Amino acid sequence: MKPIWTAFIAALVALLGIGLGPLAQEGSSTLLGFFPVLLALLCLGLALIGKLIPATLAVPVALIGAYLPIGKLSALGNGSVAAWGYWANFWGFLLVAFFAAGRVSLSEADGNEERAKKRLRGALPPATVPFILLLIWQGLVIGFQVPKGIFPGVHHVYNQLASSLGVLLTDSYITFVKEVQFGFLIGVSAGFLVGIAIAYSRFLQNGFLPIAAAFGAVPIVGLAPVLGRAFGVDWQSKAAVVVIVTFFPVVLNTVQGLTQLDTLKLELLKAYAANPWQIFLKLRLPNALPFLFNALKLAAVLSVISVIVAEFLIPGPPRGLGQRISLSARQGAYDTVFAAIFVSSLISITIYQLLSWLERSLTGWHPSYREEGH
Repeated sequence: MKPIWTAFIAALVALLGIGLGPLAQEGSSTLLGFFPVLLALLCLGLALIGKLIPATLAVPVALIGAYLPIGKLSALGNGSVAAWGYWANFWGFLLVAFFAAGRVSLSEADGNEERAKKRLRGALPPATVPFILLLIWQGLVIGFQVPKGIFPGVHHVYNQLASSLGVLLTDSYITFVKEVQFGFLIGVSAGFLVGIAIAYSRFLQNGFLPIAAAFGAVPIVGLAPVLGRAFGVDWQSKAAVVVIVTFFPVVLNTVQGLTQLDTLKLELLKAYAANPWQIFLKLRLPNALPFLFNALKLAAVLSVISVIVAEFLIPGPPRGLGQRISLSARQGAYDTVFAAIFVSSLISITIYQLLSWLERSLTGWHPSYREEGH
């Protein structure tokens, strides 16, 4: 079935839940009312039209409709578990949003289509998925009345994030500035210099490179306690973990980028009597940049994961997001755990996007960007 017809069926299910289904098992209250019925009818009409713009409009309308049973059941405040009307309305509208976004992403682009519509087709599906996931999370917690101590709802995490933002930002400074940034800069600098040395030495390529590849696979779970004993339990040992997980991917990718050259370009530079330094600047370094940025993005992700794990494994002062997550989990404060995870994820995504922007700025000539730029 086409996504737009499945969206139409889902809108019918939502309308059925609004008009006939009970909201809670302990009562007979339904969602029947002018606004929810209007949303369901609007989704039906937009689904029937099935064009790009109507399908796009159906997404926010359906997301609002999916939140209505959550808000109304929360307002009852008597701990009632959701009945079938709640679930029909909730899942019906969610599926409308899902299939309408699918209709937008699967629609074929016209050669004469406006640039705004092309951007809309590319941006709407990834923008819709986070809202759907958050609504599923909140809808299940409210619908089954899951206690906060077992699994918090989105509203619990938001309230905790608002109340403890200052503490989480202080922990983020320790984790990302003192530990990740310091270790990342040392690991990248050392890895790049060592990679250059290996690329120009056949002996190091045959002797050191296999060891570097093998040592890069050492699990950080076993290495972190050793580094904690060597560098102490403060931030220095966590930064040492970041240095190690960053160093080896940078070394391997730098060597690969400096040695895998186009033979014709190399021979052309030699024919023009270019010296080794000119060959490095004109050919080897530009060729290594895409490899290096792949290593940097990989190392950025590994650094954050490794430093959080290191804060778990190396007991020290109760500072840092990893320590906050560990201590809060032991106390059953899972709303604080999710708030710390959210802050960590947001900063990690920002770092990754900055690296992607820098990569695009410095390697826009690379073939991977030609089709997009065209």
